[in-house]
Amino acid sequence: MKAEDIERYQEAKGCEDCLSWHKHCKAECCKIVSLNINPEDLEKTQSPHLIIKVGPISPSDQRYYALRDVSYTRSTLRFKKERIYVFGRKVFYIHKCSLLDDNNLCKGHPNKKPEMCRSLISDTAYEKNNEYFITENCLFKYKEKGGFNDGKK
Repeated sequence: MKAEDIERYQEAKGCEDCLSWHKHCKAECCKIVSLNINPEDLEKTQSPHLIIKVGPISPSDQRYYALRDVSYTRSTLRFKKERIYVFGRKVFYIHKCSLLDDNNLCKGHPNKKPEMCRSLISDTAYEKNNEYFITENCLFKYKEKGGFNDGKK
């Protein structure tokens, strides 16, 4: 384990929320959407959009995607290809949430944020790991169950 990771882990033990961690993460999760697709699928179409059929989604999830400039119609999400990046085998859509201000703080009222934004806490981040993407500098990476854990399981 790198010294920087050990230092962050020690600091993370005292952090209860994202605000106290922003100096490390700079709200990465509000600027990126992880796409669960094969990178080769991007080359299969000449369209300026990547279209993913997802079926019906909740109004809260529709708002989550709309805040990231992703359109949802007829059970499909349309991602602008110019904002899609491939890192190894992972595919990401990079676009800052429109509620994020210049200081990387959310301008949205806590009770009116999309459910995905409100429900991301350490416990849910790992129970629903298919639903959430933990970014490289995320507080929850350092609070991860079974990760940096002082030898406890």
